[in-house]
Amino acid sequence: MYFCSKARKLQSLLQNEIMTKGSTFQAYIPLMLEPDDSSQMVSQLLFGEEFTLMEKKDEWLSISLDFDNCKGWVRNQGVELREVQNGKEKRFNKAVCLASLPSTTILDLTLGQQRIIPAGAVWNSEPGNPMHWYGHSFEMLSEEGFYKPSASASPREIGKRMISVPYLPGGRSGFGFDGAGLVQILCRMMGKKVPRFCQQQAELGSTINFMYEVKEGDLAFFDNEENEIIHVGMILNEGNILHADSCVSIDLLDHHGIYCSKRSRYTHKLRVIKRL
Repeated sequence: MYFCSKARKLQSLLQNEIMTKGSTFQAYIPLMLEPDDSSQMVSQLLFGEEFTLMEKKDEWLSISLDFDNCKGWVRNQGVELREVQNGKEKRFNKAVCLASLPSTTILDLTLGQQRIIPAGAVWNSEPGNPMHWYGHSFEMLSEEGFYKPSASASPREIGKRMISVPYLPGGRSGFGFDGAGLVQILCRMMGKKVPRFCQQQAELGSTINFMYEVKEGDLAFFDNEENEIIHVGMILNEGNILHADSCVSIDLLDHHGIYCSKRSRYTHKLRVIKRL
């Protein structure tokens, strides 16, 4: 009885614990490895996404993104915070809509001004409906730039909108992608949740052993001379792959790897193909 009572008391304390959540009204905020502007950008906090605050250090916040648990540091400028009771907060880690064009313009009804948001930004409301977010109300200027995640989504149709978006280390938005960031956003639009980094993504799903077995939506992973997985792309039909190298592009894929017609050579060596 004593231990049961103590466990109930501990559970009650945890449930009553106040935690701090946050988001941003900016297009995105860099998520840094260390609390330093010169540090590596490991990911991005996008408009409409939410995070949990872990630690404060001067003007820097240590956060964990609710969608993929990616951790890093952001500056407190441009971040909106709210306090919630643990266990009772409303979670927004399942997007209702996602921005699907490299950039889309929305209206901040509260401030009466327009905002530009990138592909991957989250709209936590039904298409065409206003979004009420951290004390502000936002309105779509057009539904054309938004996409409701669906298992029937075509990666080719989504990906065509991203062609020529520049490569950006740590990027996961329409203002710049790295390989894993592009795949993560594509999967999210297809209703699938995958982690942030290609090494983590490679641990998912089942292995496809032969090229003739591949299907559109499978993920292809590529390694370096040290057998480290360094790149990922999403397979399209007809022997093509959508990936972010110098920019988002569609190239040829075979059992050797990615063949870039513009460079007339293979640019990435195939390691494994996975189906989620």
